[in-house]
Amino acid sequence: MRYLSKRAVLASFAAVALGTTATPALAAQTSNSEFVIIREGDTFPGDLYAGAIRVIVDGTIEGDLVAFAAEEVVINGAVTGSVTAVTPRLSINGEIGESVRHAGNSLGVTGEIGGDIVAAALDAELSPTSTVTGDALVWSWSASALGTIGADLVGTQRHLDLAGEIGGDVDVSVTRLTVVDELEVLGDLGFRSTRDVAGIEMATVGGATVAKTPLPPNLRIRALASLGRFLVILFLSVAALSTAYGWPRRTMAAMAGVGERPVRKWLLGALILFSPAIAVAITALILGLAPAAAAFPLLVALIPLIAALAGLVFALALVAGVPTVGWLGGVMFKRLDLYGATLVGSLLVGVVWYLPVVGWLVPIVVLPLGLGAWMATRNGQSPDLAPNAATDSSRA
Repeated sequence: MRYLSKRAVLASFAAVALGTTATPALAAQTSNSEFVIIREGDTFPGDLYAGAIRVIVDGTIEGDLVAFAAEEVVINGAVTGSVTAVTPRLSINGEIGESVRHAGNSLGVTGEIGGDIVAAALDAELSPTSTVTGDALVWSWSASALGTIGADLVGTQRHLDLAGEIGGDVDVSVTRLTVVDELEVLGDLGFRSTRDVAGIEMATVGGATVAKTPLPPNLRIRALASLGRFLVILFLSVAALSTAYGWPRRTMAAMAGVGERPVRKWLLGALILFSPAIAVAITALILGLAPAAAAFPLLVALIPLIAALAGLVFALALVAGVPTVGWLGGVMFKRLDLYGATLVGSLLVGVVWYLPVVGWLVPIVVLPLGLGAWMATRNGQSPDLAPNAATDSSRA
């Protein structure tokens, strides 16, 4: 498969963002349009790279298809090469000569795929008429494999329905596995689940049926996670001490204000820290209400803004919790100065973060409250505090 050139990508997205004509025509003429259509009977020679609202292939592409679509990609004709699609909906009703790669919300296959398929989607359906010559690797919330798979079926699903024929092994992790019709597995039928397979009497298995218990977290992974968390605590403690050293008066003022109207400060900080999620929700609402012709240009314009906002929030989060941990250190050990209170508070919060049940509350409480305290001192109206004023105010 040939890779997408930078010029092709830039031309595709720039043309869409500038609002080029939406009149369907031959793909050779409209590969950068809002709607890319290859009509039945037409042939596109070579690879096609398309960025559009919708991509519809009723004819033939003699090469690969790489598509980024705001609504859907529908292949009713033939693609002799591979298909790579990033789109909410991918429908394959025709014939794909090689492999399929898809990331989106929904995948539907009723046609034939000459290679393997790798998909990450909320809903994936390989219908009874579908054929996948190679492996099927599917990660989804809900999936059904009801047709023919020439090799292995692998992946993770919450709900998986099986039928048809699988030429290799089945190795899946599922919450619920159901055999909905006659099923033939030439290799092993293996699954990880806490439940038994429903309808297993309709399955013919050439190898062994292996019910595996869900794997516990790997010891090395848990050790690496603990080490990573320790390094994060160490890094944030150094950042907190550096902040206190660089801006002692502002830091003491923020610490002193943590205990005053904490709910109000937490709400203010949460509004700022959660602003990327709020922006994503607003963007989704706008895209849902916007007409199809405007959805893709809006998406192209808004994604950089959301990414910039997320980067700003990440930078703020590195020092947002300083007032909270300093205030906590001063409350627990009243004789500590600014730096001692900051260090002790950071270590106390780090220990609580390790606890399995309440640990997740630490960032939700500490970061917004601290950022709200910072914002309360943004006008520079901090009192003339002594080095231990933060702890003095906490005693009051």
